[in-house]
Amino acid sequence: MAESQTVYHATADETCARKPSTTVKPLTFQKTLYRPPSLRQPAPRFARPYGVHTIRTYDHDESFPGSEDEKDEEPSPELKRPCRSRISSSGSGKPDAPPPRVVLLDLPTEILELIAASLRCQVPVLEAASRYIDDRYSDFSYARFTLSAFSKACSALRSTVERVLYRDVQLDFTGWKGRKHTKWPAASLHLLLRTLDLRPELGHFIHGAALDFQLSSESTALEQGLGKFLQLTPNLKTLLIGQCPLALWDFPLHRATTFATTFAPGILPSILRHFPNLQNLYLRDCHIMSFSVDLPPHNLKAIRFDSNHEHAEAHISRALVVCSDTVRHLDIRFIGGLLHQSPIFMPRIPNIGTATTTNLRSLRLDNISVFSHLDSAYIQILQSLPALEYLHVSNHSSFSPNAFTVLPSCLQELRISDYYGYWERWSMDMKAQNKNEDFMAKLAACITLSTRKIVRVIVSAGSETDESLQLILNACHVEQVQRTEVEGDEAFIEVNFSEA
Repeated sequence: MAESQTVYHATADETCARKPSTTVKPLTFQKTLYRPPSLRQPAPRFARPYGVHTIRTYDHDESFPGSEDEKDEEPSPELKRPCRSRISSSGSGKPDAPPPRVVLLDLPTEILELIAASLRCQVPVLEAASRYIDDRYSDFSYARFTLSAFSKACSALRSTVERVLYRDVQLDFTGWKGRKHTKWPAASLHLLLRTLDLRPELGHFIHGAALDFQLSSESTALEQGLGKFLQLTPNLKTLLIGQCPLALWDFPLHRATTFATTFAPGILPSILRHFPNLQNLYLRDCHIMSFSVDLPPHNLKAIRFDSNHEHAEAHISRALVVCSDTVRHLDIRFIGGLLHQSPIFMPRIPNIGTATTTNLRSLRLDNISVFSHLDSAYIQILQSLPALEYLHVSNHSSFSPNAFTVLPSCLQELRISDYYGYWERWSMDMKAQNKNEDFMAKLAACITLSTRKIVRVIVSAGSETDESLQLILNACHVEQVQRTEVEGDEAFIEVNFSEA
């Protein structure tokens, strides 16, 4: 045992002598940082002149963001420079500077005015007059709050937006304690006059005014306010006033082109004399039969009369006398009432003669069923218009099947909307489905029996689904007439005829 142990120790010593002594080092783990490939210049695909910053790359001498060895160094001069295109658009080889960044204030004044004007509701002038006279509605009453806030957003925008804000105003003459509409209250005349005294240049921006003037026994102060307002607005072109005070005729309005008011006896000659450049006229509750045939010369282009006169054919004939040779558009609407729900039917009149107007191109008739009875005086009146090209009938009863055989020879477009009359629509609305089927069936018969060549028929169901329109489309298919379906809020049918 002893010998064996000696051999064991000797062998171990020899082994240790043959191997060199080494120092044992502890095991350590080093953090490896990921570095993307170095790019000496920004990639061309990121250097386009769109005002977008170049994507930053990191070379080996930079620290990757977020690492512990990140250094607070200034970026290289190349990265400080704005993004430039590497290839010149002119072909010179020199880089082009990127286009400047476009902000709202850099836009032209005309564009800024269009942006501000888009906040207002754009409607035809006579339709805007009707909305105001009927219900004291004006788009200024709700748009003024948005435009006022827009003008206060930046001092540089103020003058531009104010031109749109003050372009059309609606004023209450009795102040904030007067009659107010629950949805669209008018502004105060007293406060506006105070503003115009401080900033008279705003008065030159006013081109249209809707005035809530109420006739009363104590209207002296109101008439004084009206006079002051008209003096401070030399560029006034559109005047809508509920009731005309006598003080209105004391102030010349030579620039005015549009006027609307409630009818009063003898008012038409006064209007034509007081507004020498008048082009658009609207009269509510119009008793046109009291108009004098001898009227002052005028330059009217468009007229709208709303009346409840029971003899519609005489009403239309007298309106055509007022039109003379200058009016291009005439709009006649029968308001109706409890006593006269629709105009009285009048048969053909012998020797009715030809209308004095020769240039009337557009006619709108509302709640007057001219094509329900072909032996009526209405057809005589329409056929006496030698230049009529466009006819729009609304709230019309069902057509006679031969209605398209008695159309004026020059008529090119017939538009139909608001099917049935005012009092007929109530009974038709009681039907849950196919309430327009009878109307469409008779109109389809008109297309089939027409002696005029129909070029195209355009139909719109409006906001509701109307399956009865298929009757019109089927009639067009049989007669090989081009048909088009369009989408919109208003339901209508438009028939286009070829020139005779």
